[in-house]
Amino acid sequence: MMNLKQKLFFLLFIVQTINFVWSQQEASFSLYMFNHQSINPAYVGAQDYTQVTVLNRAQWNGIIGAPETQAVSVGHQFKNKNLGLGFSSIVDKIGPVQNTNASLDLAYHLALNDKNLRLGLGLKLSGRSYQLDNSMLTPFDSSDRVFTEPINSKFLPNIGMGAYLHNEKFYVGISLPYLLEDIEVNLKRNYYLFFGGLLNSTKKIQFKPSFLFQKTEILPLAYDMSILIVANDKFWIGPQLRTTASGGVPGQKSAGFYGAIAGFHINDNLSLGYGYQGATMNKNLGITNNSHELFLRFNLVPKVSGILRSPRLF
Repeated sequence: MMNLKQKLFFLLFIVQTINFVWSQQEASFSLYMFNHQSINPAYVGAQDYTQVTVLNRAQWNGIIGAPETQAVSVGHQFKNKNLGLGFSSIVDKIGPVQNTNASLDLAYHLALNDKNLRLGLGLKLSGRSYQLDNSMLTPFDSSDRVFTEPINSKFLPNIGMGAYLHNEKFYVGISLPYLLEDIEVNLKRNYYLFFGGLLNSTKKIQFKPSFLFQKTEILPLAYDMSILIVANDKFWIGPQLRTTASGGVPGQKSAGFYGAIAGFHINDNLSLGYGYQGATMNKNLGITNNSHELFLRFNLVPKVSGILRSPRLF
């Protein structure tokens, strides 16, 4: 049971949350480095096999109406290795608000040299809908029309773009997934820059650093840093540090998050991963921000000269 302070905080949380959701919109994932396609369309077709990725994120355990996010992406490279085509979708729900986005991702990849260095240029065609479930709200005045009348959903078409430079050892991407803004729902542009790679230590141990920077016009710069230890090209584990907008905590402009990531290749085609993030939102209220994230990836990896190729880590 919540005490009086927690109840008051929750009321403020709902008000701030609705404002935040309708002003930032972009879902955040700990395991973004395994799902670049969702924020950069130039990634699709970067792998020479078909790839399916599913993610699920649950935030702020113990709080009613806490954020829940699901993402699915499918990417395919055509036989000429220049064209990539894919589909990506994100469903982000927080309190009574649900934000659903579906995208068609297109990319063209240019070979820059004979060492597998390639540049992808991508286009994202998307549609986004917003829905408010007022049945989840408990009004002080049950006759208030705001709570008794249904609220129609709003649909927004959009377009985005990105670039992705990569080979088997490193990558760097820059993107603007959604170019068009909308005053009514306060939709602002989000800019992304991410990069990382693989550093060899021994034949069996590699390090995989990843960095992400995100900037929204109305929010401070957010960044994410992680470094994974990869063993035998099969297992990986490592710490993560993130700063981001508070997203509904009254009087708090930014917040830091710490976490850990782990995963493994179940076989040559299937990978499973887990991400944890934790941070204290308000110790006096006894409310903590603990988030859990799972991802599952399926690779249709082709055989070359009778040998099954190993899937890449990014």
